[in-house]
Amino acid sequence: MILRIKLSAIVNINLITLMFIFGFSSMRGVSQSLTRINLEEIPQRKVRRYIVSRKIDQMHDFSSIHASWNKNSNKSDFDVNEKIFYLKYKLSNVWECYWHTNLFQTWNGQSVRLGLLISKYFNSVIYTNNSSFPEIDTGQVYFLNLKVMHGLFNVPMAFEIININDKQHIVEISYIDNNKSKGKQTIQFFDNGDGRTRIVHSSYFKSDSWLREDFFYPYFHKKFIKEFHRNMMQIIKNKDLNVPINN
Repeated sequence: MILRIKLSAIVNINLITLMFIFGFSSMRGVSQSLTRINLEEIPQRKVRRYIVSRKIDQMHDFSSIHASWNKNSNKSDFDVNEKIFYLKYKLSNVWECYWHTNLFQTWNGQSVRLGLLISKYFNSVIYTNNSSFPEIDTGQVYFLNLKVMHGLFNVPMAFEIININDKQHIVEISYIDNNKSKGKQTIQFFDNGDGRTRIVHSSYFKSDSWLREDFFYPYFHKKFIKEFHRNMMQIIKNKDLNVPINN
């Protein structure tokens, strides 16, 4: 009886030891895969340089990435650019489509390409070849490559989703710190009263270059957001909804 108890105790101790070793190793492997960026998985050279120059590829904790817009930001300190779109469909359907759509599909056009997604809350990295690309959520940081003048210049940038308000139908995104431009974009959806949805896309921005603020940003920003909303229109059409867009 005593021998059986001793053998049982030895087996249990060995089992616990093995579980601890393999469990710890497994957790450590998952942690490394989640928190280290594999630059080879990012297709755009400028996006890779953007990440390396800001040492984001060396981070183990992505919560150290900060939005340039915070509670102390004052709208009066920023230039404003606004564009309005109309979709011939009711507000609830348009809002649900924008909220739950895979953004890799919308940022895969001629002018804007997605390079990488980081989730600050889950401390994870998601590449564009991921088959289960998530819907939008706060704390997500998107790295984009913007093609300027038909690809003659490629401009990398990154922004974080800082607010999603389901009741007021608002999505807010902010350029991250150390981006060329600082500020936020607000996309708000309204019932237009005639069966259409009105989308107001407002941008509050500033930079250290008056040339960028006064000339480049307004022109190219308009071009990029038009492509985004047109891609969304196409996604809605692919769901057999007749939703033309006017601008």
